[in-house]
Amino acid sequence: MKDKKVLFITFDLSGYYDHISKGLSKHFSDVESHNIAYIEFKYKNIFQKIYSAFYKIIKKQKLKNFYKLQPIIESTQGKTYDYIIIVRPDLFFDVQLQQLKKRTKHFIAYYHDSINNIERKKDVIHFFDKVYAYEKKDVKDYNLDFLANFIYLDNYPSLTPIEYDGFTIMSKDYRLETLEKIASFFKANNISYKFLVHSDKEQPKSDSLTFITKRQNNQTVLEHISKCNFIIDIHKYGIQNGLTFRVFESLFFQKKLITSNHDIKTYDFYNPNNIYVLEPNKPVEIPLEFFNTPYQALPEAIYQKYHYTNWITTLINKNDI
Repeated sequence: MKDKKVLFITFDLSGYYDHISKGLSKHFSDVESHNIAYIEFKYKNIFQKIYSAFYKIIKKQKLKNFYKLQPIIESTQGKTYDYIIIVRPDLFFDVQLQQLKKRTKHFIAYYHDSINNIERKKDVIHFFDKVYAYEKKDVKDYNLDFLANFIYLDNYPSLTPIEYDGFTIMSKDYRLETLEKIASFFKANNISYKFLVHSDKEQPKSDSLTFITKRQNNQTVLEHISKCNFIIDIHKYGIQNGLTFRVFESLFFQKKLITSNHDIKTYDFYNPNNIYVLEPNKPVEIPLEFFNTPYQALPEAIYQKYHYTNWITTLINKNDI
């Protein structure tokens, strides 16, 4: 373990980055971690709330984020770090990033959303010594370093009985039409499934999908995944093509994957026996042979390449590991 000090800040509603924090602690003696997704904030009074509303209209930024994140900035005063790593730096204000940059020689960002999806990401690139992104187009357009998402698990009980063939969970948005087409195809071919769709509002009962209003924690999602034969991944097509964590869950659990992301064919783990790529705007016609053939295991080196431990060593200077 190196006598180094690291500040790791993420926005993580699902717990994907918990192992990143733990992994950093295995390498470095002093690791401070903040998950800003769960920082609570209340306006001091109605005037502060009104001012924030006007600020958002004029400046296109949520002043609420400044108030929420400022305690982190204040906690770093008088400190220096060997590394500061931030996921979702776009949530910080420029003045806050400027202060953090002064506290380290290695200021690193990771983008697991595209700049097309969150435009402010392009405005904060210049603050960092290194910016890694999972979106290949952003890597090319903004001269960033490519780094995919990762397998965030080390182990999981393997004796879970299968309860249904297909599973996915997603938010209610424009992708719903594609999911409904997949559900219709499954029904027509007697393929069992569990498709959960999260919506903040109650939805009319559906014969094809299960609408939920309560956000599912990641442990519950993993339980569902462990009970299925294959995973469905409908990415935000037309917005971003970086691989979602569903893809890496399929690698870890060695489950077949049905995805709308054509870019997956460019990755070294792509195997048409294990991964079927569909066109979201066309009728769903998946060869039944895909469902009937067994998963073909990948070389151990592939799993290690996309494991979170390798993700960490990519960000950190090898001399410091």
